[in-house]
Amino acid sequence: EGRARWVQPPEATEDLGRDDHKGTLAVEKNLYDFGRTASLEQAAAADIKASNWRYLGTVAQRRVRIMDAFFDVLLADLRFARDNEEMAVVFVSLDKLRDRHELGQVSDIDLLELESEYQRVRRQRALSGNQQRIARARLAALLNAPDQLPSNVVEPRLSQLDRQAPTFEQAWSRVEANNYYLNALRADVASAQERVAAARATAGPRLNGELEASAYSRELGSNDTWRAGVNLVVPLYTGGSVDAAVARENADLHETRALLRQSEYKLKQQVLELVMQLQAFEVKQDESWARQDYRELYLDRSRAIYEMEVKTDLGDAMVRLTEADLLAARTRFEAALAWEQLDALAGGGLTDEREDGEAE
Repeated sequence: EGRARWVQPPEATEDLGRDDHKGTLAVEKNLYDFGRTASLEQAAAADIKASNWRYLGTVAQRRVRIMDAFFDVLLADLRFARDNEEMAVVFVSLDKLRDRHELGQVSDIDLLELESEYQRVRRQRALSGNQQRIARARLAALLNAPDQLPSNVVEPRLSQLDRQAPTFEQAWSRVEANNYYLNALRADVASAQERVAAARATAGPRLNGELEASAYSRELGSNDTWRAGVNLVVPLYTGGSVDAAVARENADLHETRALLRQSEYKLKQQVLELVMQLQAFEVKQDESWARQDYRELYLDRSRAIYEMEVKTDLGDAMVRLTEADLLAARTRFEAALAWEQLDALAGGGLTDEREDGEAE
């Protein structure tokens, strides 16, 4: 603190100088405020914990989104393979029918019917090819490499599928204790409680320590070179400001608690759906295996009949086998993604050791 001042001293004063300047270095520290600062520090520590929990939850959910995009690329490739094979089969049939049409063995309407079917499967193949590019662009964007679309994608070994589906009670117990966002909201509640306490403590007394060192241009008997002391401030009337602050912090506390309860309800429903999906996976897997076995045997029979130069549906059998492979892959990927989502909700999925897929 600095002061520059000129005065007209009284004639009875020994020092008749007009300069009355002053320079002061003042230090004041809150020594004790009966819990207000402690509550604010604990509230800040809870806020830091909540931010850390939310960061971990964001990382876990991002892992799920990347896995989902990776599976989309694999499924897009399988769909294109199926549609490409179907188009080849229909084209061969159409080419043969055109030859027969030139010989007058087939009517125009039969030829146009197959021509229409060929254009349909050709359009579907084009859509599947576009979906391959779209799926790769989505994956590249999630990997923060939008200009580097992966060309070859290799299916990973899905070790999650070897695990046994949990019961809802087992899954919810783990999620309730370890979920990142629930822990973040619990930290928010703790922070709000401390802020309520800090608001209440505002009405309490404050004990401050004070230290001053000063220099003067005039020597007066009342000028002190240094001072040290303590200052106790006791508010007698706050005009309702403390009650208003407490009410505001209480409102935030109730809102945070309600949000925590609402999030618990939503997570319960989500966990239930994931558990039901995992429990149904074994049945869906048995169905896909049975379909694949049937299509493989059907293809073997069609190939044998074809080799005997007997009319056969070899091409259609190959298409149906590829379609069975697509459905089986979709079943596997849905189960693996459900496991990953459940692990992410339960505070895991970040350090699990597993063989990841590859993308070039």
